[in-house]
Amino acid sequence: MLKQRLLTAAVLIPLFLAALFLMSGQGFAIFLAVILVLSLSEWANLSAIQSPLIKTIYILVGVAIAVLIQYSGFAGQELFIAVFVLWCFVILRLVVFSRQDHTKDATPGNGSLAWLVGYFVLVPTVLGLLVLKLSDLSPQLLLIFFFTIWSADTGAYLAGRTWGKHKLAPAISPGKTIEGVLGGVVAALIAATLAGVLVLELPQDKLVLWLVAIVIVTLFSVAGDLFESVYKRRAGVKDSGKLLPGHGGVLDRIDSACAALPPFILVLYQFDLLANTGINPF
Repeated sequence: MLKQRLLTAAVLIPLFLAALFLMSGQGFAIFLAVILVLSLSEWANLSAIQSPLIKTIYILVGVAIAVLIQYSGFAGQELFIAVFVLWCFVILRLVVFSRQDHTKDATPGNGSLAWLVGYFVLVPTVLGLLVLKLSDLSPQLLLIFFFTIWSADTGAYLAGRTWGKHKLAPAISPGKTIEGVLGGVVAALIAATLAGVLVLELPQDKLVLWLVAIVIVTLFSVAGDLFESVYKRRAGVKDSGKLLPGHGGVLDRIDSACAALPPFILVLYQFDLLANTGINPF
């Protein structure tokens, strides 16, 4: 398993860096469209969409929604405020869900509207990544975002393996611990401090606010992971797919980013690092 993870990472990391540094805005938009298609396909499986025709329609509608939002100029601050609010409700629902007894769940599978949730999770994610790519500080902002959440993920894994004793949400993800979350927050703060000082060159007062915001972003990333875990648990699968050996599916790699991206983008707007306009890559 570890060998597969390392080999897959050895392919994905150069591909990701090439997309950041070598692709134009148009090329990156096409790259994100491919990611959206793959992730919507996996979400369709979690939603028990079995018909190839219905799955194709579902994917095409999702891509069309993303294109329409981008071309209409709505991929700006207002969109991510709305998505942020929705994620806040998701977090509240996760807290309630984690405290319930699910040993007597009679009906497996996700609800009849699970497919609709896929649009809410995935469409804003690809639009947010495109906004960062087309910003004046590209690719720095994209690198900061992924460096931060990947650091959080690594810190959570190491701290959880070393000190983890208190379960975070055993009804959702038995492997996650409170100690792991704290380790992830510390790792994210270290990464964010380096980015804030060396890349963004924030003054001390703004740096403090930046770090407070990164704590929130990190906690949202944990919520994104847990949210997908709920859907996988109800669907009776361990991974969202098998496309990435040792890692699972595309959703398994981007679930944290889906929840963390809206608050991260809103922070950038507040720090005047993004213009409040939807940018057309074509």
